[in-house]
Amino acid sequence: METIEHYLFNLVYFCYTVSMLLYLIYAFKKRDFLGKIAFSFILAASFLHVFDLAFRAYIGLAVHQLKWYVPWSNWFESFSLFSLVIALTFIVVQLIYRLHILGIFVTTLLWIVISFSMSYPLFSQWKELNGFNQVWSSVMEARAIPHLMPALQSIWMAIHVPMMFIAYSSFAVAFAIGIIYLIQEKELKLKKLSGVSQALPALESLDTMIYRLIGWGFPILTLGVILGARWAYDAWGRYWGWDAKETWALITWFTYAIYLHMRFVAHWRGRKTVILSMIGFVVVLFTYIGVNYLSELHGFLSGRGM
Repeated sequence: METIEHYLFNLVYFCYTVSMLLYLIYAFKKRDFLGKIAFSFILAASFLHVFDLAFRAYIGLAVHQLKWYVPWSNWFESFSLFSLVIALTFIVVQLIYRLHILGIFVTTLLWIVISFSMSYPLFSQWKELNGFNQVWSSVMEARAIPHLMPALQSIWMAIHVPMMFIAYSSFAVAFAIGIIYLIQEKELKLKKLSGVSQALPALESLDTMIYRLIGWGFPILTLGVILGARWAYDAWGRYWGWDAKETWALITWFTYAIYLHMRFVAHWRGRKTVILSMIGFVVVLFTYIGVNYLSELHGFLSGRGM
């Protein structure tokens, strides 16, 4: 059954890759049908991805008899979930705004995330791996159903992690729109619009899209941090310990709280808030990935996604 799941995930990866390539071709050709086909592929990939995670959950629960297992319990699975939620967020944004050009940036970011889900072991083991067989073995080992340690065998894993990734995906798409905003702003200043810029909405519209995404993600981030504290109480007998992971989760929260404060109170608009939102996503990535190398307590909790 796990072999079937591996082939299913490979199909998901293939569909995401095709979608990204079609969006990149669209960037040069500006043919609407290319954007529509690319969007169809990301729809298909997302549907298959949901089925893949459900099938993986069945294998963990029914075959491996893992209590409270959910398919986002290690690095591979958490990156897989992150890429799926980015895809679903993009689909919602695309259905609302019909902005094919956004797919160029979002699918590229998504593809990097899902590629990293399989390749991350190579970054720490590359000196030890000799030949393709060892590389392939390392990748496939990372994709295996994990053996859960006690702290991960909790109902909070099923609740807390998706909340965090829903928020993170909103911030990821906002980051992609921020890149588009800066490109559009630069070309407007130079009065030298490229074909890509001509297909983009006004700067004010892009700024509003970023604000709405962060406005959606921030309450969910708040709930995710609260649920993480509740999980910490079950796992370690305290709600908050100020270790690196928890501290940076709070820094992430404050970064986006500052963004919203500057929008509401200081009436910031445009470039300043866009850059602040992009800084926020850099903090998200450090909280999600970088801090695991600093925190002994959370070092194994890559799946928590806090």
